[in-house]
Amino acid sequence: MNDAAHLTPMTHTPVRFGAGEALVGMVTAPAGQAPAAVACLMFNMGANHRVGPRRINVKLAHALAARGVSSLRFDLGGIGDSDLPANAGDLPSRALHDLQAGMDLLEKTLGIGQFVIAGMCSGAEHAMATAAVDARVVGLSLFDGFAFPQRRTRWERTLRRALAAPAHPSFAGKTQRWLKRRLLRGEAAKPMPGFFTEAASPAATEAWFGQTMALLAERNVALQLLYSGSLHVCDRDRDQLGPFRAEPFAQSLHYEFMRKVDHTVCTAEGQQLYLRSVGDWVAERCFGTGTERRGASRPPAVVARPLPAKWAAP
Repeated sequence: MNDAAHLTPMTHTPVRFGAGEALVGMVTAPAGQAPAAVACLMFNMGANHRVGPRRINVKLAHALAARGVSSLRFDLGGIGDSDLPANAGDLPSRALHDLQAGMDLLEKTLGIGQFVIAGMCSGAEHAMATAAVDARVVGLSLFDGFAFPQRRTRWERTLRRALAAPAHPSFAGKTQRWLKRRLLRGEAAKPMPGFFTEAASPAATEAWFGQTMALLAERNVALQLLYSGSLHVCDRDRDQLGPFRAEPFAQSLHYEFMRKVDHTVCTAEGQQLYLRSVGDWVAERCFGTGTERRGASRPPAVVARPLPAKWAAP
């Protein structure tokens, strides 16, 4: 895939967009050919820059361009190179508006009206919330997003980590940071404001995830859920879906436990596995039966409605 990307002509266009042109991004598109009718959006993993950990978003953008797929990778407002707009709301609402602004940009400049969003870690929530209210989103690829491991999985994960941790080179540093977080309550121990949403109760998170996934499945939004082997350690039967394994929406999504891929895709092998899995899946959304079924016509107008009841417990 990487060899093809190096040989394929493509264009890279830096852009400023959104309210007050506060957002900064990079559009990558195949050169010398009409782009696919579906484009891909990529953005921050937590507070990381839009290039992604180990520049994985850049590599994915190149791999997609080699397949004829355009993409936009950008920083959410207040993160990386993007400015925080005046009168900005909380992060969930900002992320929703920023992702919609990215779609508006590609619709205006490339004439593309359907999108797949690739969200990593905390980006999974923003991607799901956007897809729930914007009909232009036809697919979500989510890496190490929401997980609901049950008792056996949690115990096995804890045991495996306990046995492996002392031999890991990062063990001493992580232990020191853990002690500081627990023992020091000063300003240095507080999380950076503005990057992450406030923690919700497990019941509220589970309720929001189930409601939103059911809504996306009803709208026929394609779903890919990927889980790393370092963060989740083990997986025997779609363990990370936990109580949702038997739900109707879980029967049609693409689920993959990537044992050889770590959470920040550090290794060359892990990067290739991630790029191949996401690249193949996104390309199928753009050129395969999923795109043919939906057609290349413009999506229906977005219905103005609030986000799903995220904080409502069952």
